[in-house]
Amino acid sequence: TLHVTGASIIFTGITLAIGVSTWVFSPLKFQADIGIMLTFMFLVNMLAAIILLPALAAWLIPATQRR
Repeated sequence: TLHVTGASIIFTGITLAIGVSTWVFSPLKFQADIGIMLTFMFLVNMLAAIILLPALAAWLIPATQRR
């Protein structure tokens, strides 16, 4: 359920975003830009996994197949 997996999704998303956000301080412009992009992508992916996926599953999976 979301109560069980939500904490691990949030922890993983924030951990990855923090780790990659340190690339912003790189002297290489390409690496700094990739750091910004990946940080944004990890946070958006985390929010989508928590908000969008359960909503899509409830909408797409017929009620007879849900628990």
